[in-house]
Amino acid sequence: MTRDRDRWCGSADVAPGERYWLAADGVGPLVDPSAWEVTFDGGRPWSVVPAEPWPVGHRLGRHHRHPVVYEMHVRGFAGSFAGVIERLGYLADLGVQAIELMPVHPFDSSSNYWGYMPVVWGAVHEGYAEGDGAAVEELAALVAAAHDRDIEVWLDVVFNHTGEGSSDRPTWSLRGLADRYAYRRRPDGRYADDSGCGNDTDPSDIGVRDLVFEALERFARLGIDGFRFDLASLLTRDGGELVGQIGDWAADRGVRLIAEPWDLVEYQVGGGFPDRRWAQWNDRFRDDVRGFLRGEPGLVSSMVHRASGSPDLFEESIWRSVNFVSAHDGLTMHDLTTVTSDRHRSWDCGDRLRWQQMANAFALLLLSSGTAMFVMGDEFARTQHGHDNPYDIDDELTWVDWRRLDDWRDLHEFVRHLISLRSMADFDRVMCFGAHGWPDHRHDSRSLAWSTGSLYVLANGWWEPVEFSVQAPGRWRLELSSSDRTVPGHHPTTVSVAPRSVAVLVRDRAGDLEGAS
Repeated sequence: MTRDRDRWCGSADVAPGERYWLAADGVGPLVDPSAWEVTFDGGRPWSVVPAEPWPVGHRLGRHHRHPVVYEMHVRGFAGSFAGVIERLGYLADLGVQAIELMPVHPFDSSSNYWGYMPVVWGAVHEGYAEGDGAAVEELAALVAAAHDRDIEVWLDVVFNHTGEGSSDRPTWSLRGLADRYAYRRRPDGRYADDSGCGNDTDPSDIGVRDLVFEALERFARLGIDGFRFDLASLLTRDGGELVGQIGDWAADRGVRLIAEPWDLVEYQVGGGFPDRRWAQWNDRFRDDVRGFLRGEPGLVSSMVHRASGSPDLFEESIWRSVNFVSAHDGLTMHDLTTVTSDRHRSWDCGDRLRWQQMANAFALLLLSSGTAMFVMGDEFARTQHGHDNPYDIDDELTWVDWRRLDDWRDLHEFVRHLISLRSMADFDRVMCFGAHGWPDHRHDSRSLAWSTGSLYVLANGWWEPVEFSVQAPGRWRLELSSSDRTVPGHHPTTVSVAPRSVAVLVRDRAGDLEGAS
């Protein structure tokens, strides 16, 4: 290729299905950063001319207001895009309204499992397809099949760094074409590495921006409904101009934007992120709920915010809070009950309490205001045996063991019941209470209740029973509890909530409080 001002230019006669590569200033072979298809051979990636144009799909046509989101790794969940299609009936029956696919960009699977080391941004990982050269078509089929079941499809995209990593790793693409411009530098000339992945892309560079929008547009035309941006705070190093442009693009295209608003240096959860049109992963919800579940003191005031959609962070825009207790990185929901760790805010509660604590976590997650997200298999106690960062492990440790669905069927049904109750909630209107009257904000308080729509939630973080007086008007029925020791209290408007448990009441016109079904 030859340089024309600040761009490389070249041409070649390549037939559909053939590989090609770039060379610049004697450096190559390099992958075309705009490649539509990438394959791996001989331990390195190669650009491929697609045999057919990408299919044009359609988005669902509407967004669920406060969706239940299921984060999944394609291979770990079902092996392939086609395998995920076969499991969509299970997800629809569970009540899932959006699936968030961990990265599907091409990546080197010999050294990475999660996929957060992309080779290029605008192509699809061939390892998730069952047919040769069929990755795009099979992803499109998954999107269409999900839409047929009223399920949105979100992609986890990684624009903040590339899989070229640090300067001592192989040069595959941008490093050989635009090293001076594509990557941010420290004053001493080394790569900035606030991603922790060896490099950070420069969001102010026009070439980087072009590649970002090129990829987003390709996936949007495929029918993708939303994008979760890995380490999105890194994309604001230009002062927020790029994320604003992405916000404009998304508003025009009708797609959702979700930020992971932190990196190794900056933390932007809430008002720190410069565009209010983006939803955000809310790690404050994660940490406060985990602390409350293991009985930490002084968290009731924070839990009032978390149950109400985190207005301390998002004001009245509660739809912006993507609540979660577990995610792909960190401990699974099950392992939060088997590992005692202050870093993870987790507690090995023992076998007797394990089911109950997982049920508690799901109740607090699914009945709080905002979007609710959990990870594949958490609903039937998937375990990674305490491993909290298996980014490079592609085996039974990280795959969903579907045999556990039978072993933990009661937990699955509890989660399914909770999701069904969300239709009775009014997450735009939440009123919080204590065991008696308004919330008890004292340091040693560990109980909280809230009403939303036709639901009344009672959360007891104490190790002793607590009798709650129902503060919301109307007649209420005990619908669901994480403990069979929760029973109606001594008065028609009271409930004795078992130690370390959560109970759910529903408004009932037929009579006073009755036992849970």
